Amino acid sequence: MSEWEKLSNQIAKSENILLSTHRDPDGDGIGSEIGFYYYLKSINKNVSILNISPTPDKYKFLDQENIIEEYNHHHNKLISNYDLLIVFDLGDFTRLGEIGEIAKEDNIDIINMDHHHLRDESPYLLSIVNVKSPSTTYMIWKYFDYLNINTKPLDDRIAIALYAGLVNDTGSFRYSSVTSDAHNMASHLLKSNVNPDNVFTNIYENRSISNINLKAEMTKNIKFLNDNMIAYAVINKEIFEATHSDPEDAEGFSEFMRGINGVEISFSLTEKNDSYKISFRSSGTHTVNDVAGLFDGGGHFFAAGCTVPKEDLDKTINIILTECSRKINNGN
Repeated sequence: MSEWEKLSNQIAKSENILLSTHRDPDGDGIGSEIGFYYYLKSINKNVSILNISPTPDKYKFLDQENIIEEYNHHHNKLISNYDLLIVFDLGDFTRLGEIGEIAKEDNIDIINMDHHHLRDESPYLLSIVNVKSPSTTYMIWKYFDYLNINTKPLDDRIAIALYAGLVNDTGSFRYSSVTSDAHNMASHLLKSNVNPDNVFTNIYENRSISNINLKAEMTKNIKFLNDNMIAYAVINKEIFEATHSDPEDAEGFSEFMRGINGVEISFSLTEKNDSYKISFRSSGTHTVNDVAGLFDGGGHFFAAGCTVPKEDLDKTINIILTECSRKINNGN
């Protein structure tokens, strides 16, 4: 029995389905859950979306009908009413936060759909993973192929969500994960009422003044090592206060540093509450998901992340720099 058949069978016997994605969601996770939400609605399933983190402003255009709920403790008893939880783009089960813990305690069946290397498959009844997929929304589109749904244009709400996830996780079709079939997917989705310029503008160009001020300040703090092949920056609350910005404004800065001529590996360390969120990027020669794995993180070979306690910042930076220098010096 194929994974798609198993997924279909589980959906068929489930009446109340909950969808979710990882903490600090991106366009792929949000696009996946929204696209799948409207598909499940079309087959008359009772379905909801519940996320552990709020939706970043730049992705709110995907949720025109306000179907995404943000978790609070009032949801604890409500979660137990669901008989199936489907999670998207997760990478690590712990990134579901309390939602995942409650689902496990209540013995709710959990299905995972992802294109990241998994740290642990044990929480899942079914885990569908394709690390060669350009995005999780691409995997959903392939599932729709299996269902013969793609023989005609998709519902606009589904198409926009899936397209946004594809654009988000391919860097607008720039990354090495892009295949000819990714463009086939885009071609099919554009048969629906998808405005590529609107999607791109919201994800990549909708920058606030605070974001620009923060980027200017962060640029002053970039440190270079190994003949400028390693670049990193620490973005702390003092910088946020000085620029009237917040951690959401810092998203994408590791990618910005990686784009500097000669930089092979970049990483940003962003203070958030009592921890630092670390985002790694590589030009494609050296893997970084294994570096993130040293701190219980993970992701793609050349784009990964993790979170470390605030008090471990200096120690963490030293470990990262030692490992990245080793990679560059040894050529792996």
